[in-house]
Amino acid sequence: MTEELKQNSAIFSKTWYEDNTKSYAANHEITSNQTCDVAIIGGGLAGLCLLQNLIKEGVDALLLEANEIGKSASGRNGGFCTPGWALSPEGIESLVGFKLANELNQFSKDGYNWMVNRICSENYRSIDTKKGVLSVSCSGSPVNEYPESLRLIQKDELRTLLKSDRYTFGVFSEEGYQFNPLNFLNCLQKEIVELGGRIFTNSKVVSMDYLKDLSILKVNNSNFSVSAKRIVFATGGYGGRETSPVSKSILPIQTYIAVTSPLTMEQKKIINCNWAIYDTRRAGNYYRILPDNRLLWGHSITALGTKNTDKIKKNALKDIASIFPELLEETAPGKNLKIDYAWSGNMAYASHMMPYVGQVKPNVYSLVGFGGHGMNTAPAAANILGDWLTGSSDKLKIFEKIPYAWNWGMIGPLGAETKYLYLKLMDRFSELIS
Repeated sequence: MTEELKQNSAIFSKTWYEDNTKSYAANHEITSNQTCDVAIIGGGLAGLCLLQNLIKEGVDALLLEANEIGKSASGRNGGFCTPGWALSPEGIESLVGFKLANELNQFSKDGYNWMVNRICSENYRSIDTKKGVLSVSCSGSPVNEYPESLRLIQKDELRTLLKSDRYTFGVFSEEGYQFNPLNFLNCLQKEIVELGGRIFTNSKVVSMDYLKDLSILKVNNSNFSVSAKRIVFATGGYGGRETSPVSKSILPIQTYIAVTSPLTMEQKKIINCNWAIYDTRRAGNYYRILPDNRLLWGHSITALGTKNTDKIKKNALKDIASIFPELLEETAPGKNLKIDYAWSGNMAYASHMMPYVGQVKPNVYSLVGFGGHGMNTAPAAANILGDWLTGSSDKLKIFEKIPYAWNWGMIGPLGAETKYLYLKLMDRFSELIS
């Protein structure tokens, strides 16, 4: 892709995070042939976590990233971290049974705790961590009882926090955080480099030769090669034909985020809440107030092409108006709400919404499919794969019980797009009958 096309593409457009993140320039492009025991392809959260795990155990590992660290979904998401998986607990139980579902649930908590230990530490102070997550419902009624860790917020109280007629009740949990995900990746990189880790950015794998006990990766127009005994694909939704062993199991889905101009004092009263917020609709929104009083608004997905930035901005304003119409009313000349940032990111989904973690052929492993809930599950799976590669744990066998997920090939994107539109219709119907 040319630089001009990149500048006009929402996948490469500048994010609010990039303008509010301390750069970390310790990594560089590959400039010589390399050898290693484990080569990790993909510099998102999963790949970085795996690299750190292996280096700590004394494994000779390196990481290759085709772009810069954080330019993909791991550094362009909403910045939420909570326990759980993208698939509901009931869905996981239906997929693998009660016993394995409980073990997977514990994995998600382990990943969440791994994240919490970092985002609440002094070394990660720059990521602007805030605790607390609020889920809000647009239809239905609350259940009779909630666990002690959750607090029911009835409609009248909820309206003091969020001035919207769309919400019927909310549930607050202290088990959840918001933060700057790009800054998080930079802090994690710093940890890895201080351990002696090799991270090569702007180093795209263009071809691979699988030999009996060794794989040869050609990088950057085959100018350099990496010889590795084992390979791990951690490419998320950005893998191309060079990652064909796992490409048939995932579907890249485009997600969209917009960031508004700073809210005025009057506008801030409409969203009088600094928690991370998401609604429980099948095709809902997630949003939060950023440190400079801007509103970050996550909305919609596509599987057939990517919306341009103008379309993202237009859709975001329409979406915000449907929930908070007062935000779009001009409170003073020149103070009407605008969208200052708009971007998209590719997330990797399997059709059953669970990750694909394990061996795909001898000495070749996959670590993908964390779309929708990756900030805790990617570290959980990466650490389990790392423990398997070093022989310290056999927990990876749990992931092998998750059925292989075909992405439906050519008709996969059409099916995903159709399903999303169906979910939006179901959401609307649920609100109408409530």
